[in-house]
Amino acid sequence: MTKEQKLYKALIKADLKIASDNYASDDKALRLQAAYHAQQAIEKNIKLKAEICGLDLWGHEIDVLVKKCDDANLNIGIPQIIREKADMYTHWEAECRYYPIKVVRKDSIKKAIDTAEEWLEEGITS
Repeated sequence: MTKEQKLYKALIKADLKIASDNYASDDKALRLQAAYHAQQAIEKNIKLKAEICGLDLWGHEIDVLVKKCDDANLNIGIPQIIREKADMYTHWEAECRYYPIKVVRKDSIKKAIDTAEEWLEEGITS
């Protein structure tokens, strides 16, 4: 892993810390920010692992990022729940920052955090 990739991984960990610290908050604004940062951790995780394998990705749509990895035959170990919930996570990117009426369940955020944390520490298989 390059120095830049290590720094990028540190950003993912920061996103996960912010999300972990706030996902269960009774303050809805903090909970929405936790969902946003969980989404960012997932998005950045995909981008980091793809970059390590030589594929540079841009964009925020989780399903598009996953498809680009699949199309490039990159086996970066994308967890099944990320594939299944890609649309929901993608919507967290903007809706949780700009639409205070958005509702995101605490358990959904926690599952996203746990999945992203576990996946971040897994190695690349190809």
